[in-house]
Amino acid sequence: MKKNIFLLVLPLLLCLAGCKKDDDQHTNPVDQLPPATQTGANTAGCLVNGEPFTPKGYITGGNLPRYYNGDVFGLGIKRREENNTIRGILIELQPLEIPLEVGKFYLLNTEIFNDTIRTGIYHIGSAPPPRPGFYQTNDSITGELIITHHDFDNAILSGVFWFDAVNSEGEIVEVREGRFDVKY
Repeated sequence: MKKNIFLLVLPLLLCLAGCKKDDDQHTNPVDQLPPATQTGANTAGCLVNGEPFTPKGYITGGNLPRYYNGDVFGLGIKRREENNTIRGILIELQPLEIPLEVGKFYLLNTEIFNDTIRTGIYHIGSAPPPRPGFYQTNDSITGELIITHHDFDNAILSGVFWFDAVNSEGEIVEVREGRFDVKY
């Protein structure tokens, strides 16, 4: 009898032993982003519609920080997919009335084609807008950028961001949990 029970239970035990935990299903997408540091680690990332988005496929890491004379700020996060499609995030502030301030909220609510730019962009591909793969903030679809650390002496900028952006067909993309820690 004991042998029969063992033979019945053995396949179940083998099945359970062979089952592998699918870590991706149980991992919080935010945990797949780089940590929010303030050391000039040259990292950046965010969630795009709930999926982790980090730089990939570029020699420089795919981050493009720009901060010129306290007048212009730009952050680009580029990703080259396996099929060579380029996706990117771009945050642009110009002109700045004063140098970037730690703790200040910068509203991302304009289109890039205005004189004063405060915008968040998500794009798929590189053709110019208007096109379905180009999403941008505007006066009603907005977001925010907050500078969390600015070390002028070592040229380090860190911050967090979020935004919604809309394409030419009215579809909205959600960019959340954005963070960066870059040298400029």
